[in-house]
Amino acid sequence: MDTIVDEPQWLRTASWFGCPLAGAALGWFLQSISGWVASLSWIPFKGPFKLVSEIPQPWGTVTGIGVGLAAGLLFAAVWAHERLIVKVTPTRITLTTKGRSRAYEAELEAVFLDGKELVLLAADGRELVRQKGDVDRKAVAKAFLDHGYPWHDEPPAVK
Repeated sequence: MDTIVDEPQWLRTASWFGCPLAGAALGWFLQSISGWVASLSWIPFKGPFKLVSEIPQPWGTVTGIGVGLAAGLLFAAVWAHERLIVKVTPTRITLTTKGRSRAYEAELEAVFLDGKELVLLAADGRELVRQKGDVDRKAVAKAFLDHGYPWHDEPPAVK
């Protein structure tokens, strides 16, 4: 039996809708205030704001929304690419991130989260992996405990 710890489906779906919508809203907002920002005497980099404010309407608004939408989609894609997926079986741990999967079958001394990093320590005390990821602490602990791995709530003391 496999246990997979990943972001909840609702969060993965929401990121693909929410990030582009937030980007589009931000693009619209920045475009709409660009003329005002360009008129302020104390703003150091007026050039980009002035350029954006001079785009004729409605193309200025459409461009602002489009650029924001594209930036939001890019952000969602990076988020999906960077997320850590942990697959735990009684004999193997597979970590997937950035399009790469790595499997570990060694006997382990300890498994724990050190901040946002998942750490696997081999039976001889050496660090097999330290993988950064934003995983649910309770879910990952349960996955390892259910399969008989030596889960620690805190990093163990150095020998």
